[in-house]
Amino acid sequence: MHKLTNMEAQRVITVLEDTLDRLTFLSYVPGSPDMELLDSLVHAGAGPLRGSLQSQWQLEEGHQVMLGRSKDGHGHGHAFHGHGLAKSSSENASHGEVVDQLHQATRTLCRNLRKNPVAVEVLYSNHTQQRSSHFLSCLSNLSDLTAVMFRKLSTTVEEEITNKNLLQDLTDRERTAEDERDALQQTLEMQRGERDREVAVLDQTLTKLRAELQDITQSNAMEMASIKQKMKEAIEKADNEHLQRSKRLQDQLDQMTQDLTRMSEEHRDAETILRKKKERSESELAATISRYDQDMAAKQKEIVEVERQKKEETELLQRLEEHFRKIDANNAKQSDEETTLAAFRTRIETAEKFLSSKSTAIQKIVRGIQCRVEIQKMLSKKKKGGKGGKGGKKGKKK
Repeated sequence: MHKLTNMEAQRVITVLEDTLDRLTFLSYVPGSPDMELLDSLVHAGAGPLRGSLQSQWQLEEGHQVMLGRSKDGHGHGHAFHGHGLAKSSSENASHGEVVDQLHQATRTLCRNLRKNPVAVEVLYSNHTQQRSSHFLSCLSNLSDLTAVMFRKLSTTVEEEITNKNLLQDLTDRERTAEDERDALQQTLEMQRGERDREVAVLDQTLTKLRAELQDITQSNAMEMASIKQKMKEAIEKADNEHLQRSKRLQDQLDQMTQDLTRMSEEHRDAETILRKKKERSESELAATISRYDQDMAAKQKEIVEVERQKKEETELLQRLEEHFRKIDANNAKQSDEETTLAAFRTRIETAEKFLSSKSTAIQKIVRGIQCRVEIQKMLSKKKKGGKGGKGGKKGKKK
């Protein structure tokens, strides 16, 4: 068998896709006349489609009527076999014409829907009836057939050989996997048998534990009954003690109530006396506060006066401190000057004493020199007088 060319394969796929689209359009066409759908198509500008739908519905209705008549004719038997044979041939001819007209109207409707996408959207949006499951199954099968045909026709010889090899490889893998599955199944059965044996052992252990649990439950029930009995006796004893204690407490409460009433009366009298004392103390306190306020007002005036005097005396004190500070500064300066003058006088006196002593020493030296000079002169005169006395005497004699 020769492989189809690419163009032929495309034509086959195109025919299948066109058929699938037409069947999809027809699946949304109502089986009975729908005036809302017709009005929607007119509003959407798809007027020619309105006539196609009406023709389609009329032909389908006529076809259904003819099918009903043919069924009725077969149901009446063979009483009028000769006459019915001629009538049946005429009905078959008219039925064939109706079928041809129906096919032509269906093709026209599909062409109009393909040309007008807006009408298709209106048809989809106004569809309210449930589509037939058999028809949807047919569409699904046709879509799968289209995909298979496309894959089959678009596959080259080399790809087909590759696919066969891949399929063979996958088959071998599947067979190997089945062998592994059988081995795993046997292992699983062995493990399941071991698990069943373990479960049986565990069931026996569980049975023993349940028996022990039942024994423990019975012993606990007996202990619980004894505990409840003891608790009941303890509760009865506690109730009796509670009643006796409640009675004693009630007696104490009655006695304390009487004492409270008596003490309330006594306290009421004491409260009256204390309230009078309080009122008298409050009046005395008010008078004391009034006197205190007056004294405080006088004291406030005295404080203001004292503050004023303090301010004046503070200013006077500041002036006096400044004055005495200046006087102290003058006295300190005078004392410093007197100290300086005393030191200067002491230095002068020391210098005068030094000069006096030195002058005296000088005078002593000078006088010593003068004395020595005078003595020297006197000695020289004496020497000269001894020699001159003889001559003098001689002169006087002349």
